[in-house]
Amino acid sequence: MSQLLRILLIATLLPSLLHAQTGGNLSNCKGGCELGELCIGNPFSQPVSDSECNTCAGGRYWWPCNFETLCYCNSVEEGAPRVPPAPKSRVKFNDSLDPCKDILTEDIFNAIVQPTSEEGKNLYTYDGLCNAIILYNTYHDEKFANMGTEEQMRAEMAAFLAHAAVDTHGFSIVREDFHCVDPIVGSDGKTYCKPCKEEHYNSQTKTCSQGYFASEESYKEYCDSTRQDTQGCVCNTESVLPANNVPLQVSAGNIDTSGYMAASDAYFTRGAIQISWNYDYLGASLSMTGDENFLCNNPDLVATNPQMAWGVGIYKWMEKMTFGTTGSTAHKQALKGNFGGTIEVLYGSLECPSNQWSSSIHVNMVQDRVAQVCKSGAALGVYLEMDKCDTPRDCLECKGLKEIYESCQENGSCPDCSAWPQFVRSTSPTVTPVRVQSPSWDDWAGTYGSTRSSADVGLRFWHLVLFSAGSLFVAI
Repeated sequence: MSQLLRILLIATLLPSLLHAQTGGNLSNCKGGCELGELCIGNPFSQPVSDSECNTCAGGRYWWPCNFETLCYCNSVEEGAPRVPPAPKSRVKFNDSLDPCKDILTEDIFNAIVQPTSEEGKNLYTYDGLCNAIILYNTYHDEKFANMGTEEQMRAEMAAFLAHAAVDTHGFSIVREDFHCVDPIVGSDGKTYCKPCKEEHYNSQTKTCSQGYFASEESYKEYCDSTRQDTQGCVCNTESVLPANNVPLQVSAGNIDTSGYMAASDAYFTRGAIQISWNYDYLGASLSMTGDENFLCNNPDLVATNPQMAWGVGIYKWMEKMTFGTTGSTAHKQALKGNFGGTIEVLYGSLECPSNQWSSSIHVNMVQDRVAQVCKSGAALGVYLEMDKCDTPRDCLECKGLKEIYESCQENGSCPDCSAWPQFVRSTSPTVTPVRVQSPSWDDWAGTYGSTRSSADVGLRFWHLVLFSAGSLFVAI
C-alpha cells in the first residue's frame, strides 16, 4: 500500500479510534505540564507508574496516555496532594457565578432538603454542602455546579439533589440501615453498629430478628480483597470482629451491646450519593483530600462530617464513568439537561430501563427520582429532560423514564411534576428549543477553551499522521 494511502487511512480512522478509547479526551499531560509539575500516574484507575505516564508529555497517544484520568499533571513539591482529575466536560468554567451564593441559596436549599431524622438534620446541612463544593472545586479544574451557563449550573444542582434525596430516603438515613441497626454513640465519641443480614431485617420496623454475628465470626461485607493498596482501602474479611466492650455513656442505661462493632471498621454504604466498598472510599478520599488514608482510616466520617457526607456524593457524581475508566459521567449528562442519562451513569441496569429487569425497590426508586427532580427543579427554576438524547456521541438514556414522568402526573403520584413548568425561569418543557446553525471554528475554540489556532491544530494533527504512518498503521 502506498505511503499516501496509509496517511489517508490513518487520518480517517484515528479520530474514531481515539474517541472509542477515550470518549474524546486524552490525558491532560498531552503537550507537557506547567513549570514545577510532572506527569504522574493514577494507579487507583489502572495499575500505572509515574515513569510510564512521563512519556505522555512527549506526544504519546497510546496507553497510558489515551485515558484522560490515568495520567495527569501534578506538583512535584514534597508533600503535594495527588488528586486525580475528573473527566472533562469540555464546557467552560463559569467564574462569574457562585454555586451557593448565586444558584443554591439557603432558602432554596431548605425547600429541597427536609430531613425527618435528627441524624439527617445534623449531617445534610447547607454549610456542609457549600464547603464540600468549595473543597472539590479547589482541587479540580472540572468544577461541580460551576460549569457553563446559569441554566446548566441550576440543572446540575437540581439533578444532584434529586438523586441525593432518594439515596438518603429524604436526607434522613446516614448509614446503610440494616448494616447499622440501633447505632450507639459510646463515651469515646465513636459510633457502634449492630449489623444484620438482609433476610433478618424488617425495613418497616427497622429491627433485626437475628444479629449478623450470630452466624458469622467476623464482618465480611464490602471488602474486595482484589482491590487493595493503591486501588482500595486495605481490608480483611476476618479482621472486623464484634466489639468486646462498647464504652457506654452514663445516660445510655443498661443496653445490650452484644453483636455490635465499631462503625469506623466497615465500608458499608454512606453518603449523599452513595459510596460503598473499600475501593469507593479510597477513590473518594483521594478526590476530596489527596490523602488516601483520610477516609480509609475512618470511613464513618462520611456519616458524621457534613462536608464529607456531601463530598463523597460530589466525587461519585463527577468521577464515576459508565465503563470504569471511559465513558460519560452524571456531571456531563446533567450539563446536557439529560436527567435520564444521570440515572444510567449512576445506577445502570438496576434502574434502566425503568420498570424492567429490576427489583421492586429500584422500580420505586426510579419513580421517586422523577418526583424529586420535579421538586428540586421547581425550587431552582430549571427544567431537565427525562431523556435528552440529541447528540450521537456521549448520549445516554434511561428508557421508560419519560413514560413514568407522564403517568405520574396523570395518576397524581407526583404533584410537583404537574406544577414544575410554572416555576421554570428559562426553557419550558412545552417549548420547542430553537435550533441554531453549527458553530464555526472560532465558536468551537472559544467554547472549549482552545488557545491554538486552526492552523496550529492542523499542523499538529498532520505531524501525528506523518509520524504514525510507518508504525501506527501496522497496529491498526
